[in-house]
Amino acid sequence: MNPEGFIKDARSLLQQTGGGRPSQSSLRRAVSTAYYAMFHALAQNGADMLVGARPEFRTSPSWQNVYRSLEHAGAKKLFLHWTVMAHFPAAIQEFGDTFVEMQGNRHEADYNPHARFAKPFVMSAIDNVERVIAGFKNAGREDLRALALCIFFKPRNP
Repeated sequence: MNPEGFIKDARSLLQQTGGGRPSQSSLRRAVSTAYYAMFHALAQNGADMLVGARPEFRTSPSWQNVYRSLEHAGAKKLFLHWTVMAHFPAAIQEFGDTFVEMQGNRHEADYNPHARFAKPFVMSAIDNVERVIAGFKNAGREDLRALALCIFFKPRNP
């Protein structure tokens, strides 16, 4: 799964033929898809850091198992754990903050039948997700590995 592909798909949901406004269902899907770009970036990072990023690793059952082990609620819980997150650089902290925000937006989009989204809000959210993922991917390798360990193994207090 390619996070950039999710971003592209989210943007395409905002493009309506004939110059009309996107439907609420398209706006909702765009919000949800932008969140999933972040989710898959995080899952890929975990599998790459814990199993390996080379093509032969990415086709292994171990890599797939780690990738599929990411839990939405567990990631959110970690990102809200400020004493743990304080040890990470700003790019990872911003990724975490945006992940939590977009998860809330996705829940509204997917589960609240009365939620309404405006195109400028959704465009801004997609732009922000794209920027934050780029910063996340450029974070230091040891920080990305430490995050993967925290995501897949509960941090323990000494």
